[in-house]
Amino acid sequence: MTIKLFIASILIVLSLVAKAETAASVAAATQLKIDQGQPPAWWSPDLPDAVQNQADSKGAGLAAKLELSDEVTAKVAAIVSAHYAKVWAWHQKVDQKLDAAWADWDEARNNVDGKEKDELKALTIMTERIDPIYAEFKPQIQNVLANLQEAIGEEKTMTLLDHITWSPGAKRTYTAYTEMVPQMTDAEKAVLWQRMAQAREDCLACWTSKRIIKIFKKYKVRNEFSLDYFGYGYREHYQAWIKRKNS
Repeated sequence: MTIKLFIASILIVLSLVAKAETAASVAAATQLKIDQGQPPAWWSPDLPDAVQNQADSKGAGLAAKLELSDEVTAKVAAIVSAHYAKVWAWHQKVDQKLDAAWADWDEARNNVDGKEKDELKALTIMTERIDPIYAEFKPQIQNVLANLQEAIGEEKTMTLLDHITWSPGAKRTYTAYTEMVPQMTDAEKAVLWQRMAQAREDCLACWTSKRIIKIFKKYKVRNEFSLDYFGYGYREHYQAWIKRKNS
């Protein structure tokens, strides 16, 4: 085998490995680097003053909604502010790639002017491109959740997440599903709620409300497919629900 052929073979193998990278493997690799004392640069961000002020404002505003003592409010504000500093720094690294992936996802699902949605292509983009990008930030999401739960407990932490994701909202979206299809079993409802709860958690990687809406839409599409799989027919139930609400 020639050197050129050998190098070409190695590049092909590396390419296949890269394409096979999953969200789980990305999250695990990032966590390993953190545990080994080699975290990514965004783990210790150095923000411009204006951006730091925005992160501090996010922290103070969200903490104030929880009706805690002054001491605990200040602690929560600091935790949330430090988190959003990392969110902003991480997005500076990934936004070009992330924006392109979301744009391709939107295009696959575009049905304007009679174009048919390609949901299989959209699912592939989500699984192979979007999810692995977000997975790099997963260790920080787990980190901030642990810090918040230690400071204010699980219930208040979930309340904080509800404030962050008030639109479209995990509970509000889930309630809409149960109103659309009241005959769902408890097991079927649990599948839909688990996805909404995961969407709420994943939104801790978002700097803007626009991205929060995207994250929720990704999970809502999966729930719509599940309702079809359960045998209810999502589209028919959705249209009937809208008609009832407007009557």
